Amino acid sequence: TCISVLPGHNHYVMCAAFHAKEDLVVSASLDQTVCIWDIAGLRKKTVAPSEEVPRIPQMNTDLFGGGDAVVKYVLEGHDRGVNWAAFHPSLPLI
Repeated sequence: TCISVLPGHNHYVMCAAFHAKEDLVVSASLDQTVCIWDIAGLRKKTVAPSEEVPRIPQMNTDLFGGGDAVVKYVLEGHDRGVNWAAFHPSLPLI
């Protein structure tokens, strides 16, 4: 079940990874950028197993422009598309 779409890159996203302890996602794209997303707002959108899954028309109005996930940082300067990015397991590094 899709709970959100993260618009921000303007080319294919090659990789996305969750942070082990914080509400962050890092994504690498062929648009030559790496984005760090704050996904704390998505916690309220998770669907409990007993709840009915929203229908597609309801989801479209909620997903686009909802502001549930925010681009926190954009890392630019790569000469080519970025294929891979990950959080360091114990240090504050990407």
